[in-house]
Amino acid sequence: MAGQGNPWDIPEWHSVRRESALVRHLIGSGATALGRANYADQVGEYYTAFFGLSVGLERLAKLILVADHAIANAGQMPDERVVRRFRHNLTDLMEAAHKVADKQALKLDFPRPTNAISPKIIECLDAFADAGRGRYANFAALGDPNLGQHDPIGKWWGEVAELILKEHYYGKETQKRVEGRASMVDAVMSPISMVLYINEIGDTMQDVLTSSIRTGQTKLVQRFGRYYALMVVRWLSEVFSELSRSACYTHKVEAFFGVWEYFQTYTVDDSFLKTRRNWPLA
Repeated sequence: MAGQGNPWDIPEWHSVRRESALVRHLIGSGATALGRANYADQVGEYYTAFFGLSVGLERLAKLILVADHAIANAGQMPDERVVRRFRHNLTDLMEAAHKVADKQALKLDFPRPTNAISPKIIECLDAFADAGRGRYANFAALGDPNLGQHDPIGKWWGEVAELILKEHYYGKETQKRVEGRASMVDAVMSPISMVLYINEIGDTMQDVLTSSIRTGQTKLVQRFGRYYALMVVRWLSEVFSELSRSACYTHKVEAFFGVWEYFQTYTVDDSFLKTRRNWPLA
């Protein structure tokens, strides 16, 4: 509510503060896991990434909608039924957040990403959030003749990773370097090694060359997958930060006092998004 004075005495402030802290760390754990996930020994990190990012982005978008509602209703916070109407669809929530930013005429340093990869990441996270196709796909597939049809890791590699490789790997100097190194490893290790891995799309890899090339590709996908996901996070973080400042200082809704500080860690330039492995930033 507006004009009540000390935020510590406002129950709504504590609720928004707790939610902001939760979202900050959900997103951070997801982004960190995304930079670690690989076919060889960290498959579980894919699921950690998908859980953290899908839930974190959903709740960050809802914080934006809550702030917008409070501004439009003289500081009145929405009740639980209103929040439920925001639903869970990430694609729709991204559009809703975009409309809020436009309506409020926010001047953003980091606008909504316009590349082809970030929206595809949202699509994959949306599919993962769907219980039958994503979060519970492994259980849903038990006894199903179409085993693995909705595997979220396979979807990620087939739709997101391949876009990343097309943009940053195929036909580039990186491809020559990765495959040249893989050839050298293959020459040394093949006579004395056995290989048996299952990659992200379920194919078996039984030779050193194939697995070494995949390892090089994976490192690229880890880095740029995290980067393109964090571009969405950065945009939403700035929208919420600007909106919460406006709510607090212009519209006197003290429930949003200082909560933008939880998201400053994500409103950083590309050099951080591409290189920092552990999120949120300390």
